[in-house]
Amino acid sequence: MATPAEKQDAAQDAAPALTLAQRLRRPGIVVAPGCHDALGARIYEQAGFEAVYMTGNGLSASLLGAPDIGLLGMNEMVGRGRAFANAVKVPVIADADTGYGNLNNVVRTVQDYEAAGVQAIHLEDQVTPKKCGAMKGLALISKEEHADKIRIAVATRKSRDFLIIGRSDARIPLGLDEAIARGQAYAAAGADLVLLEMLQSEDEMRKAIAAIDAPLMFNAVDGKTPPLTASRFEALGFRVLSFPISATLAYTHMMRSFAQHIRATGSAFGAPAGAVTIAEYEAVLGIDGYL
Repeated sequence: MATPAEKQDAAQDAAPALTLAQRLRRPGIVVAPGCHDALGARIYEQAGFEAVYMTGNGLSASLLGAPDIGLLGMNEMVGRGRAFANAVKVPVIADADTGYGNLNNVVRTVQDYEAAGVQAIHLEDQVTPKKCGAMKGLALISKEEHADKIRIAVATRKSRDFLIIGRSDARIPLGLDEAIARGQAYAAAGADLVLLEMLQSEDEMRKAIAAIDAPLMFNAVDGKTPPLTASRFEALGFRVLSFPISATLAYTHMMRSFAQHIRATGSAFGAPAGAVTIAEYEAVLGIDGYL
């Protein structure tokens, strides 16, 4: 017979998770750590996170073994977004790059991501093909053109619970003032949240939050942005926080160490980083829920 605590856990597992839109109507920051596969999404959900973030950078690495320079197409990204959404109950926030082209492409991008079960996408104001926002040599479209993309994205969605995040990569190539001006334009165009990549200090963050009439999301990137905690980001006023490529960096470190261990010892067992058991692995995958 199940204990009261087990019954409570089962009831919580059966209850639907809040949509991201519903959660953002409540106080507190939403931490949505990034990963590049559905296994990572399940692990984050089981660790208690309220949302997960699908990283385009990590997907380019995991699917192609290539850098994030616009090589993945919309269908590849949407397909992985569907896999994430099917694997977890919590909301999935997805990288949608530039919308994969002009306004017509943005319409299809929104339609397909929403149909896939993703709950939010961010559209960035780089030219197509784009680069990772942490790379040098970024080229941007005008804020007017990207504001049009935001407007058409908002008009295309079927549900207001599918959130459009207006992202600007202007901070590094064009400076803070231009990044804030673009954030203001995207908020005015109807973006549900605004994401300014690569803000370089708490002072810059405070200025952006004070100037933009929309909730702000922050992408914390290892070695590229200030190493603040979730509680500090919340105190500054951010509503959503992601660590977009941290898991992929950790995976790369682990795999290099693991490869070196096999090469040195001739065995896959006893790796320095350790490993879960087969039973633990199957439990993460929810094997007992299958026929």
